[in-house]
Order: sequence, then structure tokens, then C-alpha cells
Amino acid sequence: MSTTNNAIDLTTEDGVRAYLVGTSFESIDVLPLSGGTANYVYRLRLAIPHKGRGTLVLKHAQPYVKDYKALKFSLERQTYEVAALKHVREWLPSDSVVTVPEVHLFDEELHVIVMDDAGEDAVPLKAFLKQSGPVDIPLAREIGSALGEFLGKMHKWGQGNKKICDAVKGNIEAQQMSAWAFYGRLVDTLSGNHQLAKLSDPLLVVDQENVEVARVVAKETTELLMHATDTFVMGDFWPGNLMIQLDAESKLKNIFVLDWELAKNGLISTDIGQFCAEIHLLGRCYPERCKETAPAILDNFMDEYKTACEPTVEVVRRAMIQWGTHMAVLGARVDWGDKEITREVTREGTRILVDGYKSEESKLKETLVGRLLESF
Repeated sequence: MSTTNNAIDLTTEDGVRAYLVGTSFESIDVLPLSGGTANYVYRLRLAIPHKGRGTLVLKHAQPYVKDYKALKFSLERQTYEVAALKHVREWLPSDSVVTVPEVHLFDEELHVIVMDDAGEDAVPLKAFLKQSGPVDIPLAREIGSALGEFLGKMHKWGQGNKKICDAVKGNIEAQQMSAWAFYGRLVDTLSGNHQLAKLSDPLLVVDQENVEVARVVAKETTELLMHATDTFVMGDFWPGNLMIQLDAESKLKNIFVLDWELAKNGLISTDIGQFCAEIHLLGRCYPERCKETAPAILDNFMDEYKTACEPTVEVVRRAMIQWGTHMAVLGARVDWGDKEITREVTREGTRILVDGYKSEESKLKETLVGRLLESF
């Protein structure tokens, strides 16, 4: 790199430009990108194309979450992201619709990754579904199918795969963060201890029996997450990290899966449940745009996931628990709508996680995750 010391400030566009001078990635334009919360991310418009690409993306990490600097986040996260991207890209067929970026540079000293750009016309799936124009239902089904097949095959490949599991086994911080983000906050959310604005005045009252179920769920799942050793998971599989790219005829071209800092040994149910909860919330909270597309995505996602991975009853149960927990914890914190909708989502999430915990297999087949257990 062009710098010989750490004086360049890579949290600024000018600093990134200076860093790239004299390299293969020297750029005529550096554009900060929004969307990510943990890192400083820029689109590079290259002076000379690199491997036929006119633009690339640069990610710079600091030892904290960019949008919440009080939350520490180890710089080692980039090591695990690069490892995950390398191994997953090697495993994926070259013609796969769902793909991951190629890493072109990893500067461990200055905490920089330069990787493929999903494209200036690529849109996060969440924004894509919320856009003003209607999304074609067959396209929604295709997106759901492609993502279900990808995640199912990746999970099957990653179970007991020593090479990829060893590559991310040191990412204990990711295990801790995932456990805390959902299960570490679950009981305090439902009990009112966190005094969240939209669940207060009046206090959202959750049946004490359900709070106790949540307490057991939180303890059990945290233990499972922290002791997972031989199952690779993406760790942050939600629509904000899934970039949709269409061709000139508005047909699905690619889906890029981004942000692998939380890749780790974990529970495949958390990847399933996180994605399903987010799509469900889009249909629930944006019915004017997502009422039909969200179920189309979910149904096809679950159908293809089941075919690719054949999840056990316990995995499906845990996926439903994650689905409900995600809705209860993040539904109360992320701006999904007004106070009334927030409270409804929190109640619904509580019901889903409790039903997931209590239901026998025959009953699970009648729930939101039933398609993961059906025979086709």
C-alpha cells in the first residue's frame, strides 16, 4: 500500500483516496455507502479496471461498531469474514445465482478489505420489497427459492466440515454477540425491565408463564450457541445483507450475500429463523407492498431449504423459537411502525417462540415452520 504508517484516516474519503494512491485500486472517486452499521464502507470507482471490474468495495474496520461506538467489536472480525468468504466462494458453483464477493485485498495491518461490488444498481432485499412499485410475485418466488437452496446447501456443506469450522472456530465474540442480541435481552424485553418506549405507558403485560418459558429458552439457547463447535453458520442472514441485482429485462441476475463478520460455529436454526422473521415482519408491517410477496418468498424459501438440507424436528423447532425471539426482541427496538404495531409484533413474537418451544412434531407441522417438515 502507498502508506508507510498508520497516520492515514480511513474513516474519511480523503484518507481512503490517499491509501489507494499507487496501488491497483487507485480510484477516481470514493463514495461512502450507507446500510452497514459496523464498518466504514466505500464504493471505489477505479482509475483502471481490476479483473474487468470498474468498481469495487472497500471495508475499513475500527475496534467498535461504527454507528454505536460504545459497542466494542474486535478487529479480528475481518479475519473471520475473509476466511468465510474465501471458503464459501470456493465451495459455490460458479454459475450460482446466489453468490458472495471475491476478496481482492486483505490488509490486516490497517484493517482493510477490498472486495467485489454487488453493483451500483443492486438493492438490499429489504429495500427491494419495500419499494413503491409492486414486486412481481413470480420474481418473489424465485428469490425465495434461490435463497432457500443456497442456505440449505451451505448448511449441509458446513455441518461437520472441519476445514470451514476450524477457519471460524475462534470467533467466540460472534457467538457472544448473537447470544446477547437475542437471548440476552429476551426476558428483560418481555418483563418490562428494559423500559422500552413503545412497550411502556402503559406497560405491555406479558403472561408470566410465557416469560418463564422465555427464560428457559434464553438459557438453553445461549448454552447451545456458546458451545457449538462443528456447524458453520453465516450468522447474519437477513434481507439487509442480501443484495438483489436484476438484468436489463428485470429478471433475477444475482443475489450477493454480504457481511460475514459473524460467521462462526453455531446453530443453523438461527440463520433460518432470522431470515424468516425479517420477511414475516415485512409482510406484517408493510402490507400495502409486501402482503403477497413476503409469503411467496417464505413458502419457496422453506420448500427449497427442506429439499437441500432436510432439517431435523429439533432444528425446525429452534428455527421457530428464533423467529419468535427475533420478532419480540428486535420488533420492540427496530422502527417497524407505530406504538400499536410494535406492541402487536412483540406479542406475536412471544406466541411464536412459546409455541415453538411447546409444540410436538404434529403441531409444528401446523405452524409457520410447517413447510420445513412437510413431505413434497
